[in-house]
Amino acid sequence: MAALYRELMRRAGGLLRPGLVGAALAVVAFAGGSLMLYEARGALPAAAGLVATLAAALAAGLWAGAPVDDPERPPVFRWIALGIALGVAGMVATLWRVYQGERMGGAGRALGLLFVVGVPVYAAGYLLPALTAWEASRAVDDDGHDDPGVATPALVSAILAGVVVGAALAGLVLLPGIAPGVLLLATAAVVTFPLAYPRRSRGAGTEEQVLMEEQTPFCSLRVVEIVYPGKRQPERRLYQNDEIESGELTRTGAPTFAYVAAGERLFAELERPGLAYLFLGGGAYTLPRRIAERDPRARITVVELDPEVTRAAYRWFGLRPEHGIHTIHGDARPVAAGLPAESFDRVFVDVYDGTETVPYGLVTLEAMREAARLLRPGGVLAMNVIGVAEGAGDRRFWSTVRTAREAFPAVRLYYHLSRDFPERQNFLLVASDQADARLPAAAGTFDAWPEAEWPRPAGTTVFRDRFADPEARRAPLPAGDRPDHALLHADAPSQADAGS
Repeated sequence: MAALYRELMRRAGGLLRPGLVGAALAVVAFAGGSLMLYEARGALPAAAGLVATLAAALAAGLWAGAPVDDPERPPVFRWIALGIALGVAGMVATLWRVYQGERMGGAGRALGLLFVVGVPVYAAGYLLPALTAWEASRAVDDDGHDDPGVATPALVSAILAGVVVGAALAGLVLLPGIAPGVLLLATAAVVTFPLAYPRRSRGAGTEEQVLMEEQTPFCSLRVVEIVYPGKRQPERRLYQNDEIESGELTRTGAPTFAYVAAGERLFAELERPGLAYLFLGGGAYTLPRRIAERDPRARITVVELDPEVTRAAYRWFGLRPEHGIHTIHGDARPVAAGLPAESFDRVFVDVYDGTETVPYGLVTLEAMREAARLLRPGGVLAMNVIGVAEGAGDRRFWSTVRTAREAFPAVRLYYHLSRDFPERQNFLLVASDQADARLPAAAGTFDAWPEAEWPRPAGTTVFRDRFADPEARRAPLPAGDRPDHALLHADAPSQADAGS
């Protein structure tokens, strides 16, 4: 029996449980009808009372059961309550038959309707909102992301199908040969059977496999594959210095990082065939590869410091020579400084070294002006910035934004979670060399933050290259900052050693 149930769950997905509830509703209706509609001359009033009880109890249960506070938590308590209600209805129906409850007149009929029909139907209505919300929250779309809207029509169809099947079995097959009380008790057993084999929670059964791990001259590098239960695609992640840097789904290659998906959507809205792209920072090459697959005429250059990262992208993340992506291995800013002016239509800066911070040398005014020099007229630069917009650390974030605003005539800031989110989140800082540039109102799931509404926290600054002024380089250090000459030469050989 357990093996059969598991096979049914595997084939039916999350539709079997809602179908069971629908079938239980039909069984209760027919079992109650077989008890209440016992007199031909009283059939019409009894039928009206039965239908009214069904409708009122179901509506009350649905109203009491919604909304659901935590749709990702299985509704075990509500499921147990339905099983108990069906069991009580079965016992009352059995006693009704034994003691001929119809002789009690209107009072007996009211009690029968209450316990045989009203209570179990109310319990089913109370369960349905939580059950459908739980099953829907577990649904995934073809890209492996949560997609409750896809599951909801199927769940409603499963409930209706359960009603039809339950009505056919109860009215045509079971009730002619089985007492209503026995049928209700059997239904209680069938409905509560899934509790013995709970469906695994979303994180249960997740497996993690390390595909590659090595130390490069620049960082520790690791590629991990995450295998999820159910239909969700496996995910591959790239870690540098134990910080996750990139992620994508293995079958479709879709990005699992929201800012990468937002950058892809942003460039898609600004796209024309054959544009020239420069990516400072390669990672798993997810965004450059996606653009190359969408526009074979695009000319894409990636600057990546570590050659081993590029090899990992070819080995594990779907990058292929036919994508035509040109890679330059080197430090982002010196390489960019050596590229010809006005060579690119789009520049994307995503440089991190495992610290969730853009290197200081890439967020200075001079660095941003060098990046602006690479843009053709009407070009757009986008930068992934991880930071806090309000709270500890906001001064660095807003200093970065302020520096970009100083370097470019047009700047738009896109945020992911919320403006006052207290922890670090991804932002897209998008800039253009034209003051009247028409930048999108949103970048995928990232919303635009109007410049007029930017906060102005005290203590921000415009980042500048340190010691850019020759006079500052020649200025003597304060006494406390002067290096100890003896310490600097402590390991130098003595004259006697040199002479020997």
